[in-house]
Amino acid sequence: MEEQESLITSETNVKVYPDKPTEESAAKSLLPSLASALLFIGASYLVFDWDLTYILVLAGVLLFHELGHFAAMKFYNYKDVSMFFVPFFGAFVSGTKDQISQKQSAVILLAGPLPGVLLGAVLYYFSLANNNDFLLNTANSMIFINLFNLLPIIPLDGGRLIKCLFFERSELIGSIFSYLSIGALFYYSITSQSYFLMLVPGFLMFQLFAQSQLKKTKKAVLDKGININKSFDELSNEEYWLVRDEIGKNIQAFSKYMTPGKYEISENEQKLIGQVKAVIQKEPIQDLKVGGKILFTAIWILSFIIPFVIIGVSMILTRRF
Repeated sequence: MEEQESLITSETNVKVYPDKPTEESAAKSLLPSLASALLFIGASYLVFDWDLTYILVLAGVLLFHELGHFAAMKFYNYKDVSMFFVPFFGAFVSGTKDQISQKQSAVILLAGPLPGVLLGAVLYYFSLANNNDFLLNTANSMIFINLFNLLPIIPLDGGRLIKCLFFERSELIGSIFSYLSIGALFYYSITSQSYFLMLVPGFLMFQLFAQSQLKKTKKAVLDKGININKSFDELSNEEYWLVRDEIGKNIQAFSKYMTPGKYEISENEQKLIGQVKAVIQKEPIQDLKVGGKILFTAIWILSFIIPFVIIGVSMILTRRF
């Protein structure tokens, strides 16, 4: 009799977790992208008082650059791929994937600046051949912006490529590389008197702080015996709510959206889902051997050399010295 009562008590103490919420797909609309582009153009004109033609050329150069990233991400089946312009800073493409690949990441990062550098060099030749100043200015903008983006500084494509190829597995070296990038950006902002650019290293500092909170959350989740090397779809109901609890305990920005131990859908549940996915994200596939890393590094180095070779040949062929 006592054994039966004990069994009933243990069964009644089993916690039943509600179904985890469903992730909502982002609405596919060009309006946010177009609105951000118009905001970029308007802000550049009003704040810097630049010539409207130059602003449109700049927007076109950025658009071509980001379309390279966009096409590569689409090719590798990223979800919710979208493009946005950021006034005073440029543009970016975002997307999600359950498990990323080192090789795919390297291709995506080079798919933006490399075509831009090559097209800029070709346009340079035609500008000299046709004595076209507008084409020359466009070529110069395209070459400069894309070469600048290839510099080995985070968050530029070049910095992210170097980190992807060599520092992804070492958290310590990756952090040192990030701090060096922050120092370089601060130095450039001060020496060039482009003080508004200080927002970029400031944002990177905030990112490092967020990553430290995420690391703390992951450790707490692992201590609960939950495997975080899985996709959101593979997460059980119990695991979802337990991971969500640790987010509320360790990440202050999300504590206002929920109460640990209270398993109810929040009005901001989609934001919480995004953070849960950051915690349980699958580890990147390390599919680049030494030869592959050397190949991508060589392409990155050649990206700096090829445009100047083409420009030099163009000047010889058109006899412009």
